[in-house]
Amino acid sequence: MTFVKPSFVALATAALLLTATVQAQTVDLGPAPDGPGSAVVEELLVVARAPGPAIWLVEKGGAKLYVVGAAAPLPHQMAWKSPRLERALDQADLLLAPPKASVGPGQIAGFVLKGGAGLRQGLGDRLEDELPPDLKARFISGRTRAKKSAGEYKNWTPAIAGFLLLSDFRQAAGLSEAKPVSTIERMARARKVRIKAMGQYRMSAVVSAAGKLSKDAQLACLTDALDELEYEGGRPTTIGSDWARGDLASVRARYSASAAQRCLLRSPGGGKLLEQQIGQSASALTSALNRPGVTVAVVDLAFLLPANGVLDRLKASGATVTSPPD
Repeated sequence: MTFVKPSFVALATAALLLTATVQAQTVDLGPAPDGPGSAVVEELLVVARAPGPAIWLVEKGGAKLYVVGAAAPLPHQMAWKSPRLERALDQADLLLAPPKASVGPGQIAGFVLKGGAGLRQGLGDRLEDELPPDLKARFISGRTRAKKSAGEYKNWTPAIAGFLLLSDFRQAAGLSEAKPVSTIERMARARKVRIKAMGQYRMSAVVSAAGKLSKDAQLACLTDALDELEYEGGRPTTIGSDWARGDLASVRARYSASAAQRCLLRSPGGGKLLEQQIGQSASALTSALNRPGVTVAVVDLAFLLPANGVLDRLKASGATVTSPPD
């Protein structure tokens, strides 16, 4: 079994998310998505508490679980401190990292033999020639900023090309899709804390969903990816500062639904796949509360912020959720 690196997992969760998240003009991603947010998050909404990102303490039957909300990408060189996280890791004997995507030899072979499982353009098609003029201009601008040529994306469908471009741009802009998880894992290793992924998910279901995107949905997914690229491009050094200081209101405004999630929800069965990912994380944290010792878990804020997200489910199961002391 081959595990896929975190940066590819970001693509997998919506585009290969989907083989399974300002320049001259400022792009506004708009307000937070409609619908209620997590009741637990709203109760504990705090701005600029102790230095560091938002952390929740979940307790049940004597067990302690510290949940750190993650929001990628972060600048490679961004420095942040969290005394609360450091104290939690000092007590912990286990760090739960986000689920990993896995792919087996049979899936890889099938993907190739099927010509990209519906994720590639037909023979003779070239991505940029097929795009409406406005999207074409934005796509060319984006790949120019990512220092990539048209040939890098010419054979991919719009949705896949958009997320490949977004990932390439982040690399060129010094933004890391692996952080903050990689940083927290390094902190845990320095303390000899055992690290375990919350699970894994196969990419075949996401490949299938991606291949069923309609033409309009493909263009909408590309638009989502370009919106996110342009938003991040205008904040190459400051993006993530709201996360680093625990400003959940600002994080929610920009992060409650990433481009990857919006794209996934446009595909047949996408909502079910997203629900499965949230459920898998909630199940792993529930199991952690049934073991002795102290656990720290890193969970994507996109799984914590919505109503009936991971924290809401833990509270509904009888756990007490508070904010750890400064």
